[in-house]
Amino acid sequence: MSDIADSTPALTETAPPVEVAPAAELKNPAAKKSTTPARRRTGAAAKNGRRSGSRPARGASTPRAPREASSATGTLAAALRQLVGGIETEVEAITGLSAEIDGHVKQLNDLRAEATRRLLHLDDLRAAAEDVNLTAFLDTSIQPQLPQVEEDFPDRIYGG
Repeated sequence: MSDIADSTPALTETAPPVEVAPAAELKNPAAKKSTTPARRRTGAAAKNGRRSGSRPARGASTPRAPREASSATGTLAAALRQLVGGIETEVEAITGLSAEIDGHVKQLNDLRAEATRRLLHLDDLRAAAEDVNLTAFLDTSIQPQLPQVEEDFPDRIYGG
């Protein structure tokens, strides 16, 4: 990008604070603390370490809580909105600069046309002069001064 700081502020959005659930709720959000004592397993299931019932035991990884997933989605969406907003801001700035460049080029073309018109008028004066001394003076003084500033045409802008 450019070494010049952008004068347009970037739009930022902040996501709402994330609520952290206790570890017990993360394992099973629907589970609530009960006031009754836990049941003990008896029989073959207790010896083999299996639970009774049709639900399989959970592995080491636990699924995310819905609240945590929606918060991450909201944060990602906010970050993407901010990125798109920043891109839109840069495109608007470049469009404005292009319009400003167009205005300056129009002024430059007008100035060059004026200089050409004046030089053509001086050429007519030179052709009309019959005196040798006047002709020599006009030959040395009519030479146009070339621009002193080199124009820069960046490849990225002009497709080079």
